[in-house]
Amino acid sequence: MGRVGRWYVVALLATYVAGLVVLVTRPWGWELNRLTVTLWVFFRSDVPIAPDRLGPEDYGVLLNVLLFVPFGVLLTLAMRRPWWWATTAAALVASTLIEQAQWRWLERDGSWTDVAANTLGALIGAVAVSLSSRDRARPAPRPERARHP
Repeated sequence: MGRVGRWYVVALLATYVAGLVVLVTRPWGWELNRLTVTLWVFFRSDVPIAPDRLGPEDYGVLLNVLLFVPFGVLLTLAMRRPWWWATTAAALVASTLIEQAQWRWLERDGSWTDVAANTLGALIGAVAVSLSSRDRARPAPRPERARHP
């Protein structure tokens, strides 16, 4: 990734983090709960593809996983190293701080389930980038030369 590409990734990461801060610090608990119920109804009734055993709270967990996939992708790209473990550790710390702030000072409920889901999302994003960069780094196989008898 060139200099311009790296600055682009860092700018995207900064924008993502700013959006994340707004999302997690605002008192939007009711709206987020409504979103999970709407998704549950949609995938249970309108497009019935969800298993019967899933409830609205499971959609909340899935949304937390999806929320942190970009964190894993962008942080791994910004580091310019396939260090999925470092990105995952950073996500664990960031998510723990977010949930602690929500629990202590904000009108939101912090939960350890959210920490686990957020960390899993970052891990998925970081591993995807790491596997992708590993595949690109491999040299293409050499074509065999035809042997002349």
